[in-house]
Amino acid sequence: MALSTDVGRIRTVFSQYSTNSTTLTRKEYKTAALAISGYKPSKAMVERLFRDLSMGDGGMDIDTFTSVQLEQAKLRSTSETLKQIFQSFDWSGNGFIGKADFTRAVREVMPMYTGGG
Repeated sequence: MALSTDVGRIRTVFSQYSTNSTTLTRKEYKTAALAISGYKPSKAMVERLFRDLSMGDGGMDIDTFTSVQLEQAKLRSTSETLKQIFQSFDWSGNGFIGKADFTRAVREVMPMYTGGG
């Protein structure tokens, strides 16, 4: 999805969940974040976010919400990439990369590898 499409979607979600049309409360933020990412942030995460962004009891404006959501999307993308890389080495599919898995992965990229110590 293009960045401009992401920004447009994020701003649309903001408008849907902001009851005063200018900011999101902590509760509104949680439901808006859920609508965008598919997961509901914990109360502790929301509290830390609002504190770190110095919002105190005030709400989160649309520009801040957009920035936070774009950053979260980057983190989710990086996490998914790392999972895919890990899974490409986990030949046995057991959630671990053992010696046999590693040797097989190396042989895939270096067919002449003998596995010697």
